[in-house]
Amino acid sequence: MNKKEEFFLIFAPPKSKILFASSWGRADYILHPMNITQHQIDALNAELSIVLDKNDYANNVENALKKHRKTAQMPGFRVGQVPMSVIKQRFGKSVLTEEINQILQRALHQHISENKLNVLGSPMPKVDGREQANWENPDQFTFHYELGLAPELQLELNQNLTFTHLVAEVDESLVSRQIKDFAKRFGKMSEVDVCGDEDMLSAALVEVDADNQPKLDGITSEGSVFVEFIKDAATKSALVGLKKEDTVIVNPHHLAENHNDLAKLLGITHEGVHHLNSMFQLTVKGIQHMEMAELNQELFDRMYGEGVVNSEEELRNKVREGLTQQFDMDANWMFARNAKRQLTENVHVELPDAFLKRWIQATNDKPLTVEQLDYEYPQYANQLRWTLIENHLIQSNDIKVTHEEVKNKVKESIAANFAQYGIPVQEENLEEYAKNSMSNQEEIRKVYEQLFEERLMQLIREKCIVESKKISFEEFVHAAQH
Repeated sequence: MNKKEEFFLIFAPPKSKILFASSWGRADYILHPMNITQHQIDALNAELSIVLDKNDYANNVENALKKHRKTAQMPGFRVGQVPMSVIKQRFGKSVLTEEINQILQRALHQHISENKLNVLGSPMPKVDGREQANWENPDQFTFHYELGLAPELQLELNQNLTFTHLVAEVDESLVSRQIKDFAKRFGKMSEVDVCGDEDMLSAALVEVDADNQPKLDGITSEGSVFVEFIKDAATKSALVGLKKEDTVIVNPHHLAENHNDLAKLLGITHEGVHHLNSMFQLTVKGIQHMEMAELNQELFDRMYGEGVVNSEEELRNKVREGLTQQFDMDANWMFARNAKRQLTENVHVELPDAFLKRWIQATNDKPLTVEQLDYEYPQYANQLRWTLIENHLIQSNDIKVTHEEVKNKVKESIAANFAQYGIPVQEENLEEYAKNSMSNQEEIRKVYEQLFEERLMQLIREKCIVESKKISFEEFVHAAQH
């Protein structure tokens, strides 16, 4: 399936992803010839005028009213015997409105399809005083719509484009660190009396004022503080050696690695962390020490299965292999993210911004203020720019994804999930699981998008210059977070 040929591009309302949506109305519905005029305002904006004569809608309305008559129940009349004049008086205006709306939607779809228009958003009714509509004595109707159009892109994948593929260096210190983590994971937790530099504190935290006294209505919480991961030397030194019920004044920003972790520790929002400038009193409620498991055959068997690893040397090789595979996956994810970012920033994609802002406000589930829209619109615009770039590259390079490929991808994913728990899956069972999974259209859409992206990234690697850059683990983690 070629993405561009099968779908109209729809820019999603706020708080949604950019989606591809199928056509409006019934594809098999043939419209009567009618007066549809397109006025091109500029390259990105157009206006449609649709004139409906009585013969465009009269039969539809008459048939709809007859259906109402068959089931209408009114005092003094048997079902199906209500006079048509009464039916028209009661339902005429609503039926007329509904039928004309359906005709308009089909007319818009047909015009967009026949003229191969790449529409952003959807046509918006334009109310500017030019409408000609007498709903009491219907005859000829005139409606006007705004269209936002996708820009024409000039972009070719070739050797003039250079991308960077980051590779994490798996050195011996990283292997040793991973083995240490394994030994901790399979070790035993025990209560100790004095905090060491790799222990975990169960702590009560109270926000204090300038005199180190608890603030009235200040923040109070309880949580776990991992001394091993504290980077501020002074804070770490203040915690090491503490005993149960000891207290110390600390800067909360030194207790966690990032704002998300600190927000969880203090029980506040991420935004609240940004404005937090108070010190806190930390009271030790408990100290837990992890006794690492010994590096022996019992541990090797628990980690990888019986007899797979039989020595520390084999363990280091196995850990190195696992880290390399994991970093390869992360590196591919970062390559795709950075390639999208690079193309979006460097390829000029002009949008009908004024139209899109009006469309977002008109279609959003909740009212949006101008300030909210101005703040959030740049993010939506960037998402849309990448979608346009991606779609252009998919079409110009004739990238396709078949239903069978999607099915195989789903089966691979299901098999991998079972493999995590060491559970083998028979092919006939895998086929049934895949069939059930593919009944979820939203999940299938995600798989299609994933495969399209994978094909596109492979094409970038084949047609453009990709420079491999080896960096340390710390640099790799920093790059992934930014």
